[in-house]
Amino acid sequence: MADQDALGREYLLHEEIGRGALAVVRRATRRSGGPALAAKLLRPELAGDRRVRELFLREEAALRDLDHPGIVGLRDLVVEGGTLGLLMDYVDGPDLRRLLAQRGGRLGAAETAVIAAQVAGALAAAHAQGVVHLDLKPENLLVVRGTDPPEVWVTDFGVAVLLLDADRGVAGGTPGYTAPEIWRGAPPTAAADVYSLGVLMVELVTGHAQGDPEALPEELAGPARSCLDPDPRQRPTARRVASYLRGLVAAGVLGEAAGGVPGEATAGVPGEAAGGVPGEATAGVPGDFGQARAGVPGGGRTGNSGQARNSPAAEARQTRLRPGVTPPPPPAAAPPAPRRRRRGPLVTLAVVVAVAAALIGVNIATAADDRAADRAAVIGATSAPAPTETAGQGGTLPPTEQVRTSAATTAPAPLRVTLAGAVEDDAGTLAISVRDREAVAYICDGRKVEAWLKGTAEDGRLDLSGKGGARITGTFDAGSARGRVTVAGETHDFTLRTVRKPSGLYRTSTKVRDARVEGSWIVLPDGRQVGVLTSGDRTGPAPRLDVTSRTTTVDGTPVAVTEIDPGSGTGF
Repeated sequence: MADQDALGREYLLHEEIGRGALAVVRRATRRSGGPALAAKLLRPELAGDRRVRELFLREEAALRDLDHPGIVGLRDLVVEGGTLGLLMDYVDGPDLRRLLAQRGGRLGAAETAVIAAQVAGALAAAHAQGVVHLDLKPENLLVVRGTDPPEVWVTDFGVAVLLLDADRGVAGGTPGYTAPEIWRGAPPTAAADVYSLGVLMVELVTGHAQGDPEALPEELAGPARSCLDPDPRQRPTARRVASYLRGLVAAGVLGEAAGGVPGEATAGVPGEAAGGVPGEATAGVPGDFGQARAGVPGGGRTGNSGQARNSPAAEARQTRLRPGVTPPPPPAAAPPAPRRRRRGPLVTLAVVVAVAAALIGVNIATAADDRAADRAAVIGATSAPAPTETAGQGGTLPPTEQVRTSAATTAPAPLRVTLAGAVEDDAGTLAISVRDREAVAYICDGRKVEAWLKGTAEDGRLDLSGKGGARITGTFDAGSARGRVTVAGETHDFTLRTVRKPSGLYRTSTKVRDARVEGSWIVLPDGRQVGVLTSGDRTGPAPRLDVTSRTTTVDGTPVAVTEIDPGSGTGF
């Protein structure tokens, strides 16, 4: 692709800066001049796919009314012929995943608090707009180059949904980061993003998304546990998490963080101006998240005059509720506690925030979280009803036995679907294709370890086996699969979600220059490919697969690749 191409009448496209399963991102500029932009361009081969176009435009709908210094904003939409592009803020710097890799896989507690405070503030702004992100992870957090402490922007609302349209279903999420109630089919709420925020805090400190919250310093372990509560009603709001973390940073409890939280001259969250949200303490939140430390403020306002986002103009960009957005309260909501009256133009804002809080239906909890027990409760409970959302009512998580249901009664059959995701303990990537009552699966580490398995998928239960003692057992339905996989003599838990073409399983078996070639790939929704290829006596990472043409190149020779297709039965 040329270094400079036209995009509509107004923009010029420059070098590629990112690539995913649905879109290519290129740096862009206006012909009339001005700051650089990022152009997210739907892949031409996908432009005719109605589902893909809807997913792409969903991001535009989510970003249209979000105007916050911690969210990558939408500046324009270009539709011209077969071209569909979103023009967004350009952030010069790596994503958080790359920063973690540069730092050895983990960050210090103070830096973690600074980053998590910014992310929580951005999420709170989106939640006030009635938007949930649903795919919060390091890859979707951009770090401004050269900032210390790191200044992060939340991006990629491609699977975001409006809370008002939550009953229409969820487009995706990433295993390991997605809240358990989403896998059970419950409507998405803001509490799902808070769960992902808890995973993020744990990963930044421990280096593992499924790490133990107790490994965090006590000041961060409390909020992490609360965010990861299996019951969404017990999780704190993003606004409260942001307030608490900013207080930690301001107080220097976790160590110096070079000037506080970037871009947060004020609380930066709707409803926190001039006196706070009615009914919520603003001087501090001692005791929140299981913390009993005196003198750790939770609502302190910090700033960094060296950051461009901490300017009067940036403060003016704090997210506004768009007119008419008043999310309906959940059914059977408890009457709100009396709130003190406020005067002036903030009255309307406070009322809307209060209603949004009723929708979210979460309050601060100090209950300890047992994530292993939660994973056990999820298995076989994919059709459990969503918990009733009530304002101001904490409730307790029902015993595991009360939320378990028989997989034989919850899984639809027959079913044709592919599910994929990461295996726990960083043990590899797994994909399972189910066609009626048969299942084919592939697991690999992207280097040398791999195994193909085959077996049954009946009555919501998986039972597959392969060479070398490979084995899969678990449960599944139309949206997810959970269980255990054994490969290379080790057993690991997994949680997978449904993926759609071009994501899925691919395989090739041929000869190149008299050498036998066996290759296998798992293509994930974010465009990543994981696979292993053996050519003669050499085994290593599989080369890049062109999913459009279903070809790859081995030793300079084009090779055809077959998709494992549960719809047509190819590969079964």
